[in-house]
Amino acid sequence: MAESSDFRSLKVLDRFRHVIARTGADYDVLRLILRVKFQMDQRRVPTVLAGNYGNKKQKEGNLYLRSLWLYALMGLIMVPFIVWDTGHYMLQMSIVTAMLMFMIMTSMVSDFSSVLLDIRDRNIIMTKPVNARTIGMARAIHAGIYLLLLTGSLSILPLVATLIRYGIGFFLLFAVALILINMLILVTTSLVYLFMMKFLDGEKLKDMINMVQILLSVGIAVGYQLVIRSFSIVDFNMVFTPEWWQLFLPPVWYAALFEWIFGGGGNAWLYVFSALAIVVPIISLIIYVKLMPSFELYLEKMAHAGQTSGRRRGGWDRVMARMFCRTREEQACFRLSANMMRNEREFKLKVYPSIGLSLVLPYIFWFTFMQDSSWAELRESALFYTLYIMLFVVVTVVMMLKFSGHYKAFWTFRAAPLANDHALYSGTLKAFLCNMFMPVFMINAAIFLWAFGLRILPDIVIILLIGTALIPLTSKLLLRKPPFSESFSMAQQSDGWLVLLALPVLGLFAGIHFYVQSLPAGIWIYIALLVIANAMLWTLLYPVKGVRKVVAH
Repeated sequence: MAESSDFRSLKVLDRFRHVIARTGADYDVLRLILRVKFQMDQRRVPTVLAGNYGNKKQKEGNLYLRSLWLYALMGLIMVPFIVWDTGHYMLQMSIVTAMLMFMIMTSMVSDFSSVLLDIRDRNIIMTKPVNARTIGMARAIHAGIYLLLLTGSLSILPLVATLIRYGIGFFLLFAVALILINMLILVTTSLVYLFMMKFLDGEKLKDMINMVQILLSVGIAVGYQLVIRSFSIVDFNMVFTPEWWQLFLPPVWYAALFEWIFGGGGNAWLYVFSALAIVVPIISLIIYVKLMPSFELYLEKMAHAGQTSGRRRGGWDRVMARMFCRTREEQACFRLSANMMRNEREFKLKVYPSIGLSLVLPYIFWFTFMQDSSWAELRESALFYTLYIMLFVVVTVVMMLKFSGHYKAFWTFRAAPLANDHALYSGTLKAFLCNMFMPVFMINAAIFLWAFGLRILPDIVIILLIGTALIPLTSKLLLRKPPFSESFSMAQQSDGWLVLLALPVLGLFAGIHFYVQSLPAGIWIYIALLVIANAMLWTLLYPVKGVRKVVAH
């Protein structure tokens, strides 16, 4: 077989043979395992190429390596922050490292968690005289090499910019920081999975790992805001204000290294942050190496399927289906859709982060407002309009309803005696409304009513009615394929850019909402019109014929 870049990676790894052997791993066996894994990776489609993969023929080779140029293009957005002449390395590098960590972590969640938790090869490898430390080290190096390639692609243009703008010293420090960042991300992710596997098994473990990945996606996005809020403007200059909670923000740690070495030093906080940037990844790596055998032992639990909790909600789904659906066909589609939204892990991983963000983003605006205002001023303000942010989830999730990890099972709908697809569309949309949108909206509505008082109750009702009207309307405009009929590998080909069109539309609704408040009885007339609009949209866009009610289950 011809030599490839995969094998060049192994040749580089050969230089660290003695270091790896000192961990207790058998290097020759480890190298053989990695060689086979790299060969198998030629079949794996990375997320960034998933949409272009489709059904087209691809040349032989590792698709992930061929996708790296796309990551290099993404790295362009960091170059302006590198060359930005602020004289404040803390600000520049906090933003750059935060962006880098966001991209690396999201790729880790989408592409590499499955590598760390892959149990498919255990039936082959564990039957041979191979120790658990060797398998664990191969698993970590496998993911680590690809993370380094990803990071190198993302940072190649920023690295060139640092070399030209600040010289070789800054360039070398940036390169070392990137290695430490990768080490921190890979090892801490593995340790989190190890901690969960210690106490959970089977399906519960898989569900919890899925939930951690979702929370991680939300946490990274929220962490952006905390990094930015580490700085304040004093006399038109950005000033870094050390706080205890910044000890939990790795981007601040790595920015401190640059401020300390190239910014002329600083106070004790800078030294603490700089020490954390170096010490935490190294200590985490030592702990992980020692726990590798335990990781492999606990990973065996992933192969043992446990009892799912899907059936426990069957009664609730039946009640909601009978309440909101007009025919037995629609009820059956409602219950099936609700079950898939709740239990399909790939769907949850793609969709739930956007729902989580819609839950927390309004409060970031509150936090910004409260920096210069009091709680009493917040209660009297018009910040309750930030609840409109939640309506973005309608557009994003409805567009994702056509995808499924079990899309091949869609033939069952074609085999069923359905007069048309209206019952499927209607049942799916109502399942989303009852089981996903309404619970999250009601949580935020309760918090908003507590914060702003009962005076905004009519406004809450208006926003809710706009959201429920947008569901069938968005589906008719953007859901061009039947629900659950396409693979997630086609998600990148979807009209995701159309989500941006929701911004002016929601802005228009908010403007109308604001205007009718100034009219006599305007808000009540608006509510009545929205109720009528909801009734018309739900019944006319997806008409479900009552005569089909005689069809058996």
